[in-house]
Amino acid sequence: MNLGDKIHQLRKVNGMSQEELATQLTISRQSISKWELGESIPDTENVLQLSKLFSVTTDYLLNDEYESDKDIPAVILESESVNSKHRSKLKRISLILISIGVFLMIVIPMATFSYVNYADEYVPSSQLWIPILTLLSSIPIILGIILLVSSKNKKRSNY
Repeated sequence: MNLGDKIHQLRKVNGMSQEELATQLTISRQSISKWELGESIPDTENVLQLSKLFSVTTDYLLNDEYESDKDIPAVILESESVNSKHRSKLKRISLILISIGVFLMIVIPMATFSYVNYADEYVPSSQLWIPILTLLSSIPIILGIILLVSSKNKKRSNY
C-alpha cells in the first residue's frame, strides 16, 4: 500500500474529511487530495504530523511494503520479546503452583493425621478430612498444569 492509500485509509478510519485533515495540518484540501491520488508527497514535517495525528510510525507511512505498524521489523522483535517474557512468567507461575500443590498433598495428610485414645485403642482422628484436604490441595496442581499447557499452546500459535 502506498503513502497516498495509507493517508486516505487513516483519514477515513478516523472519520475525517480532506478538509478537516487539511485544517489540522494547516495546509490546503487540494494538498491532501494530491497526496491521496499520488500526484505529490507530503514534506517531512507533514509526515511527522500525520504520524502523530494518526498514532502510526513514520516507517509505516513511508514504506510501501508495510501494511501496518506490526510489519516493521523492530516492532516484530519487540512483540516476540514481550511474548517470550510472558510465556516465561506463565511457566514460572505454573511451576510454583504445581510445587505448592505437591507440597500440600504431602504435608496435609501428615499434619492432620493424629491418633485419639478411644477406649484404650488409638484411632485416627481425621480419616474423613485427609481425602478432602488432599483433593483440595490438588487444585494448585491442576491450575499449574493448565497454565503450563496454555503457555505452550500460545508459543505454537505464534509461529
